[in-house]
Amino acid sequence: MNSPQTSQLVQFLSAQNPNAKFLDRLKIVYRPYICPFDELLRLIPKEASVFDIGCGSGQFALLIAEYSAPKKIKGVEIDAKLVTNAHALLAPYTTNTTFHFEQYNGTDIPEDIADYNIVTMIDVGHHIPRHQQVQFFTQLYARMSSGSRLIYKDINASSPLVYMNKLHDLFLAGEIGNELSQHNTKKLFEQIGFTITHESAKRLWWYPHFTLIATKP
Repeated sequence: MNSPQTSQLVQFLSAQNPNAKFLDRLKIVYRPYICPFDELLRLIPKEASVFDIGCGSGQFALLIAEYSAPKKIKGVEIDAKLVTNAHALLAPYTTNTTFHFEQYNGTDIPEDIADYNIVTMIDVGHHIPRHQQVQFFTQLYARMSSGSRLIYKDINASSPLVYMNKLHDLFLAGEIGNELSQHNTKKLFEQIGFTITHESAKRLWWYPHFTLIATKP
């Protein structure tokens, strides 16, 4: 299947009619306009096994199921109602894809992450408290299997536009993000042991995104 364009992603998500609260539905349907999901999908190989950390309502997992033909998907999320949303969104894909979503505490990464060759974290890192970030990514590295890849997308703290994302999070999540710069994130990942095999940056509206692929040797 050809890589979808942003308008196609929004059209597809709109057709799902997710059974979610109004604000959650807006996030599910229209987020491709402010997050480069089209580019992220191109980074996921066909028939991969994908572990999505901070899966939210399952929006990105749904796009992976539709456009990347994965063997299996697992998502973890701290909000129980979003886990319920994710199961509902992926329900039509039970025939072709094994999937499971569960609530977790945001700190302890499940050990079965080692059974997946692709790990995704999309706009999750800046929600981790600053004092816990090194510990979190160190544990993530330790529990991933050799040869697996982390596809990591977040907001670049080195851009002045980072403050627009802070306002976004304050309004929608009631918190101020703990963003890192692209340079410092790459440096941290390499210090932990990852090899960076891809990096890119893109601004959509007032959101300064960066993406890294970090491979565990």
